[in-house]
Amino acid sequence: MRLVRNLQRKRKLEQQKKLAKGVALGTLVGGILGSTAGILLAPDSGKNTRKKIQDGATELKTNVEKNVEEVKSNLGNTLKSRKENIRDVVGKIRNLRKNPGEDVAACADVIEEEIAIVSEEKSE
Repeated sequence: MRLVRNLQRKRKLEQQKKLAKGVALGTLVGGILGSTAGILLAPDSGKNTRKKIQDGATELKTNVEKNVEEVKSNLGNTLKSRKENIRDVVGKIRNLRKNPGEDVAACADVIEEEIAIVSEEKSE
């Protein structure tokens, strides 16, 4: 049962990771396009236009830094989850070594599920 929960948690973290990438990319593109359109479409003096460009670049930098931190956080959570999954599998393998009478077929099923999940992730 723990393995199933871990697999579900792993899938949820992968979805969050994809969402974070989309948000970061959307913010970056939106910031660039919005700043450019605002600057080019608003008639103003050169001094004011340069100031607007500087302000837009500063805002864009802030947004990018914020999104990078979010992605780092999500990646850290994903790595932590994967470490937990690896520890669980290693613990089960060690338990099988200690108790060879355990149900080997059940262990094979677990390994096949893990392989299927990894293959699915690679195809995405």
